[in-house]
Amino acid sequence: MSFTELVAPAHLAVAALIIAWDVFIAGQMVKLRGAPRVLTALTGLAALLVAPAAFVLVAVSLLETGRAISSVAWVWPACTVLFALQAVYATSRRLVSPLVGVPIALFDVLVAVVRFAIFRGAEPPLPLVALSASHAASLGLFIGSMALASPFALQIPILSPAFPARWRASHTVRALLALYATAWVLLVAVELPRGVLAVRGYERFADDRLTEHPQGDFDVGIKLFPDLDGLPPPVAVRYDPPLLDTLDVNAIALTLASGATRLAALDSIARLVEPLRRGDSTRLVVTIGYPDDALEAYRRDPAAYTRARLADVDRVVRRLRPDIVLPADAPYARGARALGTLPLAYWTDYLSRATELAHTLRPRTQVGISASAYDAADSALYAWAASPESPLDVVGFALHPGFRGELSLRTRMEAADRWMRLGPRTRKPHWVFAAGGYPAVHGELSQERAVWGALSWATSREGVRGLIVTEPGDYATLTGLRSGDGRLRPVVAAIARAIRGLKESLSG
Repeated sequence: MSFTELVAPAHLAVAALIIAWDVFIAGQMVKLRGAPRVLTALTGLAALLVAPAAFVLVAVSLLETGRAISSVAWVWPACTVLFALQAVYATSRRLVSPLVGVPIALFDVLVAVVRFAIFRGAEPPLPLVALSASHAASLGLFIGSMALASPFALQIPILSPAFPARWRASHTVRALLALYATAWVLLVAVELPRGVLAVRGYERFADDRLTEHPQGDFDVGIKLFPDLDGLPPPVAVRYDPPLLDTLDVNAIALTLASGATRLAALDSIARLVEPLRRGDSTRLVVTIGYPDDALEAYRRDPAAYTRARLADVDRVVRRLRPDIVLPADAPYARGARALGTLPLAYWTDYLSRATELAHTLRPRTQVGISASAYDAADSALYAWAASPESPLDVVGFALHPGFRGELSLRTRMEAADRWMRLGPRTRKPHWVFAAGGYPAVHGELSQERAVWGALSWATSREGVRGLIVTEPGDYATLTGLRSGDGRLRPVVAAIARAIRGLKESLSG
């Protein structure tokens, strides 16, 4: 297992332990005779709210549950403010040792101000957004990229123990909590200058212009539904198709894991998607993902695993008739997380066989692959895919920012430029198969500018034929065009503006 795979569960375990500490310490403090009433009230109410508030924060962030409970979204910020007030009050009144009280108070204030304003759709001042970015970058040192988009990338505030420790173990626990709080405050402080640069850097995309395509040879599309391991959830069926009319896109994309590639599921998905394709005017791009037990199945019998994935390709091409199919979802990014880093020879063999199968079943279907990791292995796979010797029809990229914001996105664009420049002169069509941003961490304005920057880059590169924006909503990650409360984010207006501009250049 990778470091992130080991530490991410530990992060959630620490959060659960802190909740347990908060409840325990509150129970001790409310029993104290002579304790200030203000402290007792703050302590009791904070401990009462902390567990349900954390649940509400996660639930209100996701589209499947957020709209139903959006009216109680205030519970989390109210809870964190209570914690901050309790810690500051206890420290200022010298009810707790400054060595313990000051770090906990600073940590609680940090938790109170991070992220909520961004979650609710406001665009707070640059310092607050930079603090959110710095906090995410600090978390990312331990839990990786999930700190940018996961609703579980949260920290629980800590109650200040405003009474003398009774046991030796209590001293140890308090010291550990103070060290924990100090470490996080220092980490965020160290990251803050880079957080400011990360957020401010998106401004460079604001004045970018799209390149006209008078021949109509550039498609803008969006992904529909979350990654499917079966039928789309009802909330996605309700909210995602109307986006097609709002934006008037000419491409839609789906990502299907193995549960969604069974015939029964494919029949239902086909009935949903077919009316949205508007005949032949809307391209369908389908990416085939990985089963939950991919690593175990591959280790048990690599040949059988490969045959099963080829059978997925067979059913998808037969039933959905996609214009473009990606038989493997980002082999050296998502694929590496699902299967481990497999040798280039495996992927070239599998993709060649998948291409032959797809072309036999439906010659019109193009077969492609998307680069996402931008490392040496990804570069080698791209070089093979783009070469005349490869049977693949289409190659492409994923363009998302990272913890460094605009700098991360621009680095990926420069890598893509370099790879295309070193490729063969007779170039295969290219796509940006995934573009997006991180509104819950860098702000919704950053998401709009990241997508606009990706569109500007893609329309200006010869041979790039389309771009897909992901995700349609905040289903499992906080990256959607639609937020958890059902509100369309500003990026939707930017996409609509880009599509209108491209169509006006066509009509002119």
